[in-house]
Amino acid sequence: MGWKQLAVSVRAQWKWWVCALLLFASTINYMDRMTLASVSKRIIDEFSLTKANYGTVEQYFGYAFACGSIVFGLIVDRVGARWLYPLVLLFWSIAGLLTGFAGGDGAVGNALAAIWRPFEGVMGAGSAFGSLLLCRTMLGLFEAGHWPCALQTTQRLLEPKDWALGNSILQSGTSIGAIITPLFVGAMLTSAKGSWRWPFVLIGAVGLLWVVAWIVTMRGRSLAAPAAPEQVKIPWTKSLGSVLADHRFWLLIVVVSCINGTWNIFRVWLPLVFQDPSGLAFTEAQTLGRILPGYYIMTDVGCLIAGAATVWLHRRGSTVLNSRRIVFTVCALVMMLGMFVPGLSRGQWMIPGLSAQQAATGVMMLVAAGSLGVFPCYYSFTQELSKQHMGLVTGILSFFAWVVPSSLQRPLGAHIDRTGSYDIAFQVGAWPAIVAAVLLWIFWDWRYKSDQP
Repeated sequence: MGWKQLAVSVRAQWKWWVCALLLFASTINYMDRMTLASVSKRIIDEFSLTKANYGTVEQYFGYAFACGSIVFGLIVDRVGARWLYPLVLLFWSIAGLLTGFAGGDGAVGNALAAIWRPFEGVMGAGSAFGSLLLCRTMLGLFEAGHWPCALQTTQRLLEPKDWALGNSILQSGTSIGAIITPLFVGAMLTSAKGSWRWPFVLIGAVGLLWVVAWIVTMRGRSLAAPAAPEQVKIPWTKSLGSVLADHRFWLLIVVVSCINGTWNIFRVWLPLVFQDPSGLAFTEAQTLGRILPGYYIMTDVGCLIAGAATVWLHRRGSTVLNSRRIVFTVCALVMMLGMFVPGLSRGQWMIPGLSAQQAATGVMMLVAAGSLGVFPCYYSFTQELSKQHMGLVTGILSFFAWVVPSSLQRPLGAHIDRTGSYDIAFQVGAWPAIVAAVLLWIFWDWRYKSDQP
């Protein structure tokens, strides 16, 4: 092998090593996010929180994520991902790590309480809740920087023919994180009070190691945008204006609010539903060691099946658009099965050969597959909106994707406090996706039809 061939080989290997780092970043991102849900029951009990308090924490996480989606989408277009990426990961790792000290008696816990103290009168909440709220809000803000940085990296690092593969590697990290987090957390929990704190600390520390690995890997390398003098640069304001004039953009705001709403309602409340005596009454060990990992494995299975199904339908004569809408609709119908879970868990409906607990859990696994299966179709719709400034467009869509469902978290928690029942979470989660599917069938291409003679 000559020197030139060796250089090309090293360059190729370096690119895929960077893609591996992106996978690990997605994994860490979701582990930091999922750790709170995995130990939510312990934190609620130890801090004497209401379900409304817990919903408020998740609500502000979502609001911060929404704002960060736009902020970091704009920043990465201007400064690039090489240095912004490790900075956002550093700060979200610190926020995740500090969550392990929230409400504690040590120096760090006292410092968090002191930072929160000026807000106590406004929020009407003590330092334990306030410290937790502060850490999770900062986590949401900086976690939002992951996607614009990662997507810009794959765009500039890889050739167009390899973008899909690079992005699939990137996306797979979220499923890995969702699957292994309950296993990791469950292995660290003991009967000792406060054992829930260590997963936050260790996962945050892993993020700090990632920052070091990124800096070493990128030393002497560049992620600058390739020169393209023949390409006409469109100002982002003009590009955004054309997108805002497209009715499909506003339709997708509704669609992503619906599907992300269901996804986040289940992400936040299912760990409590699985463990609560008024829910499915699994033990903590069963929930973290088997049920939650199985649920997120099924989300990944559903995502892969949905992507393959759109290709299968198209090869058999369906248009690309209708293939997406058919798969989206089937997934939405599967998600509607969630409304029957409360009745199945109480034995009001029966599935022959299964206990009430087994039937409810089995249906939830089907719901899991549908809840992520809608997303590949949604991403395909967004890619039709703009050829340039997709970071900004997806950032705006992400803003609504988080603001709208996050606003439901506190009211849901307050309702659960009043009634002691989680039924409302299943009802709220069952319907939005089918509404989105109907809207996609009616409105996606209505303008083009009206233009036909």
